[in-house]
Amino acid sequence: MLRIFMVLLILSALVLAQNKEEKNIQFPKTYLERREALLQSLGEGIAVLYSQGIETETGYRADGNFWYLTGVDERGAILLLAPQEQIRQVLFLPPRDVEIERWIGRRPSLSDSLRKALGFEEIMRTGELDEVLIANLKHTSILQLISSLVGPSGYLPPDLDLYQKIMVRVPGTYVKNSSQQIETMRMLKSAAEISAIEKAIQITYLGMTDMLAGVRPGVKEYQLDGILENSFKRQGAQYMSFDPIIGTGEESTILHYQKRDRSVEPGQLLLVDVGAEWEHYAADITRTFPVDGKFNPEQAYIYDVVLKALKSATGIIKPGITTRDVEDRVRTVIREAGYIDALIHGTCHHLGLDVHDVADYGMKLKPGMVVTVEPGIYFPDKKFGVRIEDDVLVTESGYRILSEQIPRERSDVEAWIIRAKR
Repeated sequence: MLRIFMVLLILSALVLAQNKEEKNIQFPKTYLERREALLQSLGEGIAVLYSQGIETETGYRADGNFWYLTGVDERGAILLLAPQEQIRQVLFLPPRDVEIERWIGRRPSLSDSLRKALGFEEIMRTGELDEVLIANLKHTSILQLISSLVGPSGYLPPDLDLYQKIMVRVPGTYVKNSSQQIETMRMLKSAAEISAIEKAIQITYLGMTDMLAGVRPGVKEYQLDGILENSFKRQGAQYMSFDPIIGTGEESTILHYQKRDRSVEPGQLLLVDVGAEWEHYAADITRTFPVDGKFNPEQAYIYDVVLKALKSATGIIKPGITTRDVEDRVRTVIREAGYIDALIHGTCHHLGLDVHDVADYGMKLKPGMVVTVEPGIYFPDKKFGVRIEDDVLVTESGYRILSEQIPRERSDVEAWIIRAKR
């Protein structure tokens, strides 16, 4: 707990310092500061972190933890942190392969310029990792686990696989779980990170507006998806932060509906859960629209219940409460309205580099944390569901709705549809 407290102090200082800087991600200074904060919190041992990203249509994208500490999108890259060594930060990059580069593009050579550009004390090839590890293990027996935890039935992460091999070959070494260190760091957003989330939200709003202009009976859900994606890219957002949920009629009651192959029909509700991504930071917004441009009486009543739950839960957000408190407030409002059995999902999660960002949900909220609030009520038998979701920043005195500009009042949503179609 002492080390976690130290991380909070370090990160609070970084947040204050970054508030005075221009509001964008400073490369590589930001990542260097994060690594320094993590090195101080670890204090001893060595930590190895593998890039565990995904291939996209435009190339490889690192996972949240690796990007947070390095700002490097490079398949096969490895980070080594050694708090007590002379060289404390080493980035390992895969060896070059001229033939492969003919297909996927050139990769940089190791050079002093590259080291300075990425902000590292040393950059090596991955083939040198064993040699560096053995040299460091002469001075410590602690292997620090800093990647996110996985369940007992989950896959074995590469860092734990490496650590197991080391323990077999280097007697006396052992693994220390420090995964909460980077988790705690990522929960507290700097001014630059908040600015990136706000930009992602603004792009999402304009994309939704473009999409609404295309809503008409007979249009396919995937066509609306295409309008959203094109709008995001036109605005400079290369990626969606998650696969969008665009469902009409009964599909609006399916939480992670993905097929998007139904036609929009008159009288239906259209539920859109979507987010753009900016500088790796995610937005996560849900709005529910009447296809006809106006809610019918039953739809309007349920919409107002969900909106009341959203407002009530958002209104209690402040430092010192937990996400569970927010969830309980949502459930209280919906239970009092008589629809608790129609609420079938959680209603508050952290937001950041991942749409469901890493977090300790037992930790009380602190200034700089960003969470979503997303109540919903679903009636599969009546073929409609309503969900409304906002992204909310915890401030020193309470909260600020980062998605405040996106209409949520029923009359404002109806007016938004009219404006979008002009």
